[in-house]
Amino acid sequence: MRQHGFCRTLAPRRARAATGLAGAAGPCYRDGQMSAAAATDLERRLREVTALNATLRALTSTLDLAEILRNVLERIKHVTSAEGLSLLLYDGERDELVFASTETLQENALACRETPLPPAVGGLMSPGRLVVPVRGEERVLGTIDLQRRYDGRPFDEEDRRRVAAVAAELAARTDLERVAHEPEALHAVFVRLAAAVPSEDAALVVYDQERRELAFRVSRALRHGVIDGVRLPIGRGIAGWVAVHREAVRLDDASRDPRHDPHVARQTGLVPRSMLCVPMVHHDTLHGVIQVINKLDGSAFDDDELRLVQTLADHAAIAIENASLYRQAQQAALTDDLTGLGNTRHFNRMLPELLRRGGPLSLLVLDLDGLKTLVDRHGHLVGSRAIADVGHVIGARLRPGDVAARFGGDEFVVILPATGTEAACAIAEGLREAIVTCPVPEDPQARITASVGVATFPDHARNAEDLFRAADAAMFSVKRSTKNRVEAAEGRFEGA
Repeated sequence: MRQHGFCRTLAPRRARAATGLAGAAGPCYRDGQMSAAAATDLERRLREVTALNATLRALTSTLDLAEILRNVLERIKHVTSAEGLSLLLYDGERDELVFASTETLQENALACRETPLPPAVGGLMSPGRLVVPVRGEERVLGTIDLQRRYDGRPFDEEDRRRVAAVAAELAARTDLERVAHEPEALHAVFVRLAAAVPSEDAALVVYDQERRELAFRVSRALRHGVIDGVRLPIGRGIAGWVAVHREAVRLDDASRDPRHDPHVARQTGLVPRSMLCVPMVHHDTLHGVIQVINKLDGSAFDDDELRLVQTLADHAAIAIENASLYRQAQQAALTDDLTGLGNTRHFNRMLPELLRRGGPLSLLVLDLDGLKTLVDRHGHLVGSRAIADVGHVIGARLRPGDVAARFGGDEFVVILPATGTEAACAIAEGLREAIVTCPVPEDPQARITASVGVATFPDHARNAEDLFRAADAAMFSVKRSTKNRVEAAEGRFEGA
């Protein structure tokens, strides 16, 4: 029974979802033949199994979070044929949901005067496009043009037959040209097309009776990332309720639900009617929420679709958790524990990568002066604290895009993209002055200073190794003289 204005809640139990296919009643046979309804149900369940298997393969083949999000949305899109899909990730530090990946179908009406392409009149079918003429008794009245089947499959002969039936219905109308001017009539046409063959882009082309030219084109196009990055406080809206209670909901009219927040709907231009909203939970940890909004054919989602989306969400939660653990391990492998800056491995990876983007790029090599004396006087623990303090000073003065790393015991490197020698020397001088003011609590009389060498690509070197050598040589030049000073590399690199 369809529910209006309220929801039916389902606990996200993987056991129930996993047994949903196996627990279904078998197909009914009559006189040795499978009934049409049973055949349709079997076909749908086979699509579900195929989608689940494809999802498992896709989610276990990568640890990249962005790719995981794309895969999840793609699979849900294929099994629900919805107008809007949103995957929201949970930010535990701020206790908020963040729209991380979204897709919405938007209707666009364009009026133009163009001569139609010849294939449109005679029909056209390719894997990614299906064009069927709307033929009247005396002339071609227009065409139906579908592009990119919504479930990713190529168009086939059965699709052509279904669209031809819609075209025949339109051809039987005496007011086809008026349809292009009436939004409600156009919407009804596209609802009918969506029910026949869901596609990412559907266009109705109506020919002017007198000039036989393209008069109107109305299409539905898929838009990605419409509200990506928008944050939703936990508990706000239907998605926020699902996140708090960790229960899936199916709504026949979400816009009338008291938990509905119209703010997001206004941003997307998509008024929610039928909706599925499910949590992504693994090991009692909330990872996010998936929203599926409005079926293309205007019907309501059913419990089987809710069960299937929840199963996909459970798999997605596992994949997201694995990706998060991988990122944490990767970050730990590239971070210096003492200072929180990058380590040598991180520096060796980033410098060549940034050089490939082109110059100018400057490199600072800093070596601390007086640290050995401090360690001899107060021990290695005090020396480690001094190094950590200097690392925090460097990190606090970085610009967006700069990269800093602890290169060795008391040596640091700073990569300055899009920065020439003069500007790099000014930045280096600021760092040197800030390091001088770093206090040593155990010894107020002690003073830590830094000798800094500067080299710039492509002025002083043509590759990462030579750039480091040039900056390192400039730093040692300071160490051998006055210390506590900034010096740029000598001469300019003359390329071959």
